[in-house]
Amino acid sequence: MTPATRWGPDRPWQWQNLRVSTSGAKGSYPEEFAALARSFAEAGGVSPTLHQIVAKSLEVVPCDWSAVAMTDHLSDRPARMAAVTDAELMRTVAKISAVRDSPGRTAFRAGSMVHCDDLTTTTQWCDYARAMVQETPVRAVLSFGLQLHGDTLGVLTFYSARPGGFDVAAQRRGRLLADHATVAIGFAASADAADSLRDALNTSRLIGAAIGVLAERHTITTDQAFDLLRVVSNNANRRLADVAEDFMRTGELPEP
Repeated sequence: MTPATRWGPDRPWQWQNLRVSTSGAKGSYPEEFAALARSFAEAGGVSPTLHQIVAKSLEVVPCDWSAVAMTDHLSDRPARMAAVTDAELMRTVAKISAVRDSPGRTAFRAGSMVHCDDLTTTTQWCDYARAMVQETPVRAVLSFGLQLHGDTLGVLTFYSARPGGFDVAAQRRGRLLADHATVAIGFAASADAADSLRDALNTSRLIGAAIGVLAERHTITTDQAFDLLRVVSNNANRRLADVAEDFMRTGELPEP
């Protein structure tokens, strides 16, 4: 079975339906990308945003497959925060890219667009191109390094099953999508960080309140009250914050 039959595009090629005018009429660039920005902003968190980005790219660019990784450095291991449109294919692509230079790595380092029009004839990334042609149906690659305020956020890559799959219009649309994706990822990361900080502050206050009540009830020091909470948490194999929450709600601690 050839790679081309193992992995097919997620949907049929629809160039005739995806060519749009730039005049501002319905389906125009401004309206289309305004809707795209809203969908990214409303995704709710980094992971949902990443999945929105790759899902939308299939129609917006368009492309056959898409992958995005949020990371400030690339290694031979997959990024912790990432999304793809075809997990099986992208595992093969990631394995190929892990030990070879690639358009995605070049774009990531430069923070710019990198385009490989035909993997079967390119004189760049030779080892990568050879392995991709042998092991996958991918024949053209379009990558964007994602940077915001000088900080590297990650890399977004589109893949086509045919050579020349990304013409000038597709490159322009890909760049616009990458710009929207960069802002959306930055916003989502900030929102997630704020949520984490808020949760940490709430947890700290909850534990502090439980320690205060225990210290007053048992006439012990706050350090001793904290040790008591910690012992109960360890014995019950539960988070300290969960034990503190139960205590504040019921007024009782499980027996150590």
